[in-house]
Amino acid sequence: TYMTGFSFTADSSAEFSRSSQITGSAYATTDYAPTPSILTTAVSDMETAYNNASQRNNTQGYNIGDGNIGGLTLEPGVYTFGTDININSDITFKGSADNIFILQTTGTLMQAASTNVILSGGAQAKNIFWQV
Repeated sequence: TYMTGFSFTADSSAEFSRSSQITGSAYATTDYAPTPSILTTAVSDMETAYNNASQRNNTQGYNIGDGNIGGLTLEPGVYTFGTDININSDITFKGSADNIFILQTTGTLMQAASTNVILSGGAQAKNIFWQV
């Protein structure tokens, strides 16, 4: 996968690049070591997480809101959709710092502009998984 339409400039270390079009750094397999091995590990970890999420059994019902989940407050658990997931207004994830949220869909995930994902009760973004 490539990022196109960006103007990148390699950092002096050549381990990553910067662009005025993004916030942060961009990494590529063509960067100097150790970047390629770090990227390989990251992709492997992502595949493991995706496969793990896809194997989880539903605990919170199927196709809630017919896939229109904007305006809802979701509790911890596994949500399964056979439809697209649409977030057309703010959505809240309510749970403790250790709670896990998994949203599985066979469709697409779409979030409207200017909508927010709100974390409540200590819920953490790192514990929300989207298996799309």
